[in-house]
Amino acid sequence: MLTALAPMQDVTDLAFMRTLARIGSLPDLFVTAYFRSTPTTCAIADANLRCIRENETGVPILAQLAGSEPAALVRDAEWLMSLPIAGINLNAGCPSPLVNRHGAGAGLLRDLPRLHSVLQALRAVVPAGQFSVKFRSGWESPAELPAILDTIAAATPDLGIIHGRTRRDLYAAGTVRPETVQQAVKRLNCPVLGNGDITTPQQARQWQANISPSGVMIGRGAVRNPYIFRQIRGGAAPNADDMRTYFEALIEETDHILHTKRTPAGHCNRMKKYLAFCYADFTPEQEYALRRCTDMDAMRRILLQ
Repeated sequence: MLTALAPMQDVTDLAFMRTLARIGSLPDLFVTAYFRSTPTTCAIADANLRCIRENETGVPILAQLAGSEPAALVRDAEWLMSLPIAGINLNAGCPSPLVNRHGAGAGLLRDLPRLHSVLQALRAVVPAGQFSVKFRSGWESPAELPAILDTIAAATPDLGIIHGRTRRDLYAAGTVRPETVQQAVKRLNCPVLGNGDITTPQQARQWQANISPSGVMIGRGAVRNPYIFRQIRGGAAPNADDMRTYFEALIEETDHILHTKRTPAGHCNRMKKYLAFCYADFTPEQEYALRRCTDMDAMRRILLQ
């Protein structure tokens, strides 16, 4: 089963990638958070570039682009391909209103002729084996999915990644539709990864057995349980010592990426971006203390006790 870490801005970043390497639970593929492409510029986020240039894990990484103008996307894809990446991923799934307002992300799903133009333009410049698309099952309704899949299939991507929600669903619990993943598997002539609320290795295996994707992409579930990739490969479930090892490594790696910008409060705030997905595993008292923590020594005592 192919496994990938989902792109999450300021969460599945270089520090998190390095932490996964340290605890021995790496996926098969990384994807950067998106580089925003417009006709006038490309938002070359330093954090995203560091994920590429300082990725010592050995895991291939795709550079994700979000935009709606074919020429701009081609320009930025060609520049990104000069970096040590495994390919280009088009973001057709981000539900952010700001991104969608400009027709990018999931906004492309509302304008299939534009999506077609974008896909064809990128396919023309991205080498064989290196072009992928991440998309949702529709804008308003999964009834839109067949036309979306036809548009994507026409561009012959090398990998499809489908999030089993529509844009309207945003990230609402209980809205992932596994049957839409199965539709993508049947329609696209390329490997397909299923994405959306996969939180256990058992669930990942059920998806592969019952829906038959080539693998899964996991985001929030991997931040809460970073050992999930190890478990999918047959490794043991994490115990309390494993989770302490995780938090200790994450504290050290976030410290490294913050460099001289680090302050005790700033380091705590950085850690809270990851801890937001883990609070359910703490007592109410621990969660209360962590949310309000501004001192790294105090945060360390809570996480490593």
